[in-house]
Formats: sequence, structure tokens, C-alpha cells
Amino acid sequence: MKIRKIYLVLLGTGMMGGAVNALAADTGTVDVGKVTVIAKSKDSGQMVQEDAAKARSTVTHDALVKQTGTANGIDKLKYTPGVSVASNDETGLSGFKFTMRGMSGDQIGVTMDGVPVNDSGNYAMYPNLLGDPENLEEVFATQGTSDNDAPHIGSSGGNIGLVSLRPTKKFGVFAKQIFGSNDLTKTFLRLNTGNINGFQNYISMSHTEADKWKGAGKLKANKVELNSLWQNDGGDSVSTIIKWHKQENIAYVTPTLAQYQKDHKFDISSKMQTCKAGNGATYMCGSYYKESQNPFENITASMTSRFHLNDSLLLTIAPYYYVSNGGGAGSYVQNLNNSSNKGGIYDLSNLNSRTDYQQDGVLTSGSYYRPSWTETWRPGITTKLDWAINEEHNLQVGYWYERARQRQSKPYVTLNSDGSPSTIWANYDGSHQVKDANGNTVQGRNYFTVTPAQKLFLNDTWNATADLTLFGGISYSHVQREGHNRGSLYDQPSNPSASYSRFLPTGNVKYQINNKNSVFYNISENMRTPQNYALYNAGDSISTKPEISWNNELGWRYQTEMTSMSATIYHLAFNNRQVSTKNSSNEYILKNIGKVVNSGIELELGGKLPYQFNYYASYSYTKSEQKNNITTEGITLPTKGKQVAGVPKNILNLILGYDNGTYYGSLADHMVGKQYGDMTNDQSIPGFSVFDLSLGYRIPYTFMGVKKPVVRLTVNNLFNKNYLSGVDSTTFASKKYSNNGKSFSSAPQYLIGEQRSLELSFEASF
Repeated sequence: MKIRKIYLVLLGTGMMGGAVNALAADTGTVDVGKVTVIAKSKDSGQMVQEDAAKARSTVTHDALVKQTGTANGIDKLKYTPGVSVASNDETGLSGFKFTMRGMSGDQIGVTMDGVPVNDSGNYAMYPNLLGDPENLEEVFATQGTSDNDAPHIGSSGGNIGLVSLRPTKKFGVFAKQIFGSNDLTKTFLRLNTGNINGFQNYISMSHTEADKWKGAGKLKANKVELNSLWQNDGGDSVSTIIKWHKQENIAYVTPTLAQYQKDHKFDISSKMQTCKAGNGATYMCGSYYKESQNPFENITASMTSRFHLNDSLLLTIAPYYYVSNGGGAGSYVQNLNNSSNKGGIYDLSNLNSRTDYQQDGVLTSGSYYRPSWTETWRPGITTKLDWAINEEHNLQVGYWYERARQRQSKPYVTLNSDGSPSTIWANYDGSHQVKDANGNTVQGRNYFTVTPAQKLFLNDTWNATADLTLFGGISYSHVQREGHNRGSLYDQPSNPSASYSRFLPTGNVKYQINNKNSVFYNISENMRTPQNYALYNAGDSISTKPEISWNNELGWRYQTEMTSMSATIYHLAFNNRQVSTKNSSNEYILKNIGKVVNSGIELELGGKLPYQFNYYASYSYTKSEQKNNITTEGITLPTKGKQVAGVPKNILNLILGYDNGTYYGSLADHMVGKQYGDMTNDQSIPGFSVFDLSLGYRIPYTFMGVKKPVVRLTVNNLFNKNYLSGVDSTTFASKKYSNNGKSFSSAPQYLIGEQRSLELSFEASF
């Protein structure tokens, strides 16, 4: 097949990147860089040779499959420099928190095959959006730069991309069965159709379930994924990827430090709590795990098409659609009566008083399951044109548009006699929802937000010499927030709106010193649009300014066939940091707490040793400094110069592995420094060191049609250490601060690290 001019130029500039190995899986980034695995199957797989003029780390498929089989794509970045991940458990289905270079997960853009999967309203990242890890080709992180063409409106800096496996040209079946601690089971099946009239396809299905490792309740999830790729001899391709997920989980409850010190397996009560009314009647009170639900269903669909218009022009058209439905609650709600009707739009005369409910002799009357429910419809499209002007210059111009619609509600759902919700799918069946005297569904929140977002971008890559490459780009981002508060128990109807626009430049330079050493410098500006809650929160939240960040990074790489090393120093300053909190009236507000500067160093080393041994190490030092004191409820808190809560200054990962092609094994030590729970740095959790073990046997025999059978064993937290792994919810101050008769304090909540867990998996191809 003729190698076209545009391929030569793109490969030379490093813009093909993952497209060489995942042609139809658009990462949503520009200037990705050439990727070359440093060894075939004998290295750790945690590090590849990068060619981009920016910090970037990639975890390959070989490393992904050696980690915990059920862990999701973000979990599998836990050894990556600059990244700190804390999860509720190892199932990959529960909540997690992560930071990257001091930025929280809702400040980092995440794409799945080019589709943005952060929440369109508050930018949170949920594990249910990340698909089956068995279908991942790689996971990468650009630690400081949200790429110029990336489809994000909520990234202050940094991007994480998940790239799916390509369908194979041959027919085949891949099956995997996992058994683990806490009655964990996962069954996964993938069917490759092979080449059918130019199309390569696979469909996969999985079912996962487990008991929570602490507290009562189960986790259940089903997934179906379809991946179809068409390509011709001229290099044109169309890739269609559809992922469906549905879960019904009991959520974990996160403790304060005092609660954890009292009980290392703190969680919500496994038994219904009851109290006695004045007349002696028994009624439900206290927390109960059956109300701590987290149901969710979502579909992501994308179609990425690449067409060579001529030898110098490549057109990419990538429409996508994301739809989701779900939510959850941590406890039941009581006391729904006329005194609750602060918005004044309901007639609650058909409901009894709290005292009447408590004394009527019915255990659950007057008590309701009230989930925080979210429905999202999110179509979008990215189009771009790559023009190889000559051997030195490649020009890229493109446009991204998205129109997200999101409905956020809080219906009141009746309870069964055992205290469980009459339905956990709160918006499916109105018969379970509480109605007022006029038949209106009572809502504790009722927002509908439309967010049209668009971005124009222009980039130029200039190969000035054989060793010197320069890149410059600029994008124009415009975001509109159109709010519709439809009225609730607490709000009158209103239609607030806000818009945000900005030109965002980026540039970098890379110099290849020799065939082993290279250096780069990268600078970029990023914008994070305020969350949609700015439209509805109290006070002047709607005037909140976008977070604006400037990222500077200087790096060096040393790369040979046996060894790869990298070192990056960075300085990331951003203004108008946004924090959601409450005012003295217990109303939510979005607060601007000023400037934060993140600076540090990231080191990465990987390679092969004699006798089929391999190694990997990464170290991150992150100074995340608040530059302003924070004033809340009339009290000025001493936050200036303090470390941002939830950001460890030091993280060190060490991995020693062995892989001879048949047997493999590795021992990893994950060391994380102390983390503050509040912005005044008055409370912290100690650092920890956790060891993980991975063993595998690739059976070198084929029998009865079974090919490539593999047995894998992973042990997480090998020495069963009790520890707090991260901060779940930060506060301004855990210590009491007072002024003019007022005082302020609030206890942070933390994630508990899971005790020792094992997973044994069996997999084979047919």
C-alpha cells in the first residue's frame, strides 16, 4: 500500500500517536507524540517511550491486565507519576477520588475514545463511565495540559484518555472468569467476528457482583460493548464504539477521622434503627444501609471517521452521544409536611405532621427515600482537518460542538415495610413518588440545564530541523449555561443563565539532543467553566468567574531499548479556584477562594534487567499552595501558604517484576505521604505504604480448541494494612475558629483503604 505524504508528516511530528496502534480510537488530543513500547512482553508495561513535547505517561495493555482484573481505567493509573488514586474498593464499581498535580478529579478532563465523560454539570468522574477494563488498549495521562482540541469545558489542566482495543481481523472468542474476596465474581465474554465485508467487529458482555468489603450490601453491574471498525486500502476508516452499563449498588459511607479511629470498618448501619414516640409507638429513625443506594445506567456511543481527501489532507469527523440516568442517597428523609414547603409551590395539606406519622403505629410512615437524581442527554461532534503543507509544516484546524442537557431532581420515594425504597429507579414509576394535594410530584430539587459548548482550534507543527520541533496553537472556547429552575420545596421557578468565552493559547518545543536524549518545554492556558450549580446556588454564585490556569513544564527524556527515564519540573498557577460550600443559612454557594499554585517534579524510570526481570519506579513531589486566606461566615481562616487538602506532597512507586513469556510476577510498593483533610491544615491522615502482588501463568499449550489460556492471581494490600487512603470531602477548617461571637468548624471525611483482597482469574481464547 502506498504510504501517503500526510502519514510521513504526521509520524514525523508525532501527531499520529495512538492512531498507529488504535487507528479508529481518537484520543481527543493533539500533538500526542510517537509511542513505542520499550520492550515487547518482558518489561513492566507501565512506561512507553513518549515523543510528545509535554509530560505524558502511558500504561499499556500488558500492564493493565497484570493489575487487579476488575479495577477501572482510573484505578489502573495508581502507579503513574503525578497521579494519586483512592478507591472505595477493588471492584472498579464504587466511588473513588483522584488528584493529578494537585488538581482534583473534577478539574481534570477525561475522554473515552475521544468522548468526554466528566459530568457535564459538576465535572465529577464516575467509575461506571469507564467500560470494561478487558477492552482497554491503553490508558494515558497528560499531567498538566488540557490539549488544545480536547472536548472539555471543565479542565483546569491535565487530561486522561482511555483507548479501546481494536477488533481483530480473525474470528475468535475471549472468555474470562474472576473469583475474589468478598464473594466477588466477574464473567466476561468477547466475540470477534473477524473481517466481514471490510468490517471488523466485536461485542462483549460482562456481569460483576460482590459484597461490600465493609458494611452491608452488594454491588452489581452489567456491561455490553460493541466495537466496529471499517478501513480500506487507502487508510480511510470508520470506527463505531457503543458502551452500555447498568449498576445497582449499595454505596459506601465515608467516616470522619474520629469515626475511623473508633471503627476501622465504619459504615452505615446494617439494621433498621427505631425510636419510641410519646404515645409508645415505634417509628423508623437513624441511618440504614438499604437507603444508601447508587443505581445508574448509561450509554456512550461514538463514530470516528477519517478520510484522506488527497495525499496532504486528512479529514476527521467524530460525532458522539452520551445518555445517563441514575443517582442515589445516603439515608432516608423524614418530616415532609407543610413546614417543608419553603418554596411555596406545593400544597402539602394531604400529608400529616411529623408527630402524627411517628405516633400512627406504622414503622416507616412519614419516612422517604430521596435520591439525588440526574438524567443527562449529551450529543456532540468534533471535526478537524489536517493539512500537510510540506515536509516542515502541518496545519490543523477544527471545531467541537456539544449541547448537553441535564435534569437534576430529588423526588420523595415511599418505603417498604422493611425500610427499603419501594423503587430505587426513582424516576421510572411515578406511583412510588410522593404527590401533593394537587397531584404534583414533590421535588426537593428540580433543575434543567442546557449547556451549549463550542471550541474552534488552530494548530501548527513546524519541523524546523531534523532535531527541533515547534508547536503553536490557539483555541476559542465559548460556553453557555441556560438554567431552568422549575421550582421545588426550597425554590421558586426561575431561568438564570451565564456565558463564558476565552481565547486559549498553547505552545511547546522539543529538541532531540541525540538518539537517546531529548528535552522539551511546554506552556498552555486552560479554562474551567463554573459548575452548573452556579446558576442555582444562593448569593452571587452566578457571577463566579471561570478558573484560569497557566501550565509550564520543562522535561528531559532518556530512552534506549533497555531503559527509559524521564524528569519533569512544572509550575501550574490558576486563579479563581471554585469551591462549593454553605453559608450561615445552610444554603449552598459557589465560592471563589483565589489563587493556587501547584509546582513540583515528576520522575519516571523503567526497563529490563538480566534473567527476564524488569523494574519500574515513579516519584512525584507536589507542592499545592493556597495563596489567599479564606473568609467564610464572617471568619477569616489562615489558609494562605497551606497545602491544598487531599493532595499528598510525596508519592513513590516501586515495582520489581519477572516475565519470561510463560510465567510472570511482580511486587509493587505504593507509598503515599500524609494528606490534609481541611484547608487550614489542622487535620491530616498519615502516609501509608501498601504492597500489591501479581502472579500469572500463560499456559503454553492448545487443547480442545482452547488457545492462550492464562491463570492470574492478584493480591492487593498484601500485608493487610489498616489505613485511610484519601480525602473524600474536604472542609475549610476542622479546628474551631471564632470571631465576634461566631465560630466555624467542620469535620472532613475520608476513604478507608480496603483490607487484603485477592482475585483469581482464568482466561482463554477460542
